[in-house]
Amino acid sequence: MAKTTAADIRAARDRQLATIRGRRDLSNEARKVAIARTQQAAEQQMQGLLQEETEKYHRQRNFLERKLFGGEDSTGYNALSARDAREKAAQLSDPRDAQAAFKRAQRAGDTDMVKAIASHAADQAGVHLLGQAWQPIVQQYAESSPGKGDTYDELANLQKPNTGGDWSYALDTPSELGRLTTAQVTQLADSDLTVYGDGPQAA
Repeated sequence: MAKTTAADIRAARDRQLATIRGRRDLSNEARKVAIARTQQAAEQQMQGLLQEETEKYHRQRNFLERKLFGGEDSTGYNALSARDAREKAAQLSDPRDAQAAFKRAQRAGDTDMVKAIASHAADQAGVHLLGQAWQPIVQQYAESSPGKGDTYDELANLQKPNTGGDWSYALDTPSELGRLTTAQVTQLADSDLTVYGDGPQAA
């Protein structure tokens, strides 16, 4: 069974709206109530889908980051060194300072610090707009680590749903509801009015 997409939700809502608008047995008030209920149901579906896709994005991002930055020891001196490196890297707030620290760590052969700064840069790179300046550090780390280039490319191309110009989860407002506030639309949808017939499930 094919997974429901944002386009499917939008198309189903549009079909329901067309049915409601075409009914001559409805008063203006009943038509508005039916449209409000259809819109609200579609918005709830869209929010559910967006949450599902966002969780999927985070799972994939975590998987790729573990693949890119994983492999550290969890006990003894190495664990302390790695933790110390992560704490120092987390204090870097300027990508230029981070880039300089990254190069110093590379020259010194400090693999824990190299990995920690690259991992911190990857976190910052995920921030919309501001993150772009951090991307070169992650790229340099991937290029200097055998077999990590493809993982980096996949991570760099991963986009969080509903960000960066992704409007696929947005629902336009039906013209009949255009001048109403969100609270007024909710009030309409929650009305006790029963709308019978083959339109949306209103009662």
